[in-house]
Amino acid sequence: MTAPKPIGLKKALDMMRLPGRRLIKTYSNRLPEGFAHYISPGGYVEPETAEKIKAHPLVHASHDGLFPGQDQTWKLGDA
Repeated sequence: MTAPKPIGLKKALDMMRLPGRRLIKTYSNRLPEGFAHYISPGGYVEPETAEKIKAHPLVHASHDGLFPGQDQTWKLGDA
């Protein structure tokens, strides 16, 4: 199975600057990793791009995952 067309790092960060946008991690049986990252609303980002977004100094995890320590969404801006 093939992944959807990915959004690049610059575009993803620009999208996350808009109100209400988040990076989300979801289950996916379409990808070998078993999960996928998306800018919501927006589109798919590759795993490497998602990790770069998460490492950005202004990006904060929302600590809202199903299990403790398993973050599922991230936002750009104030924590």
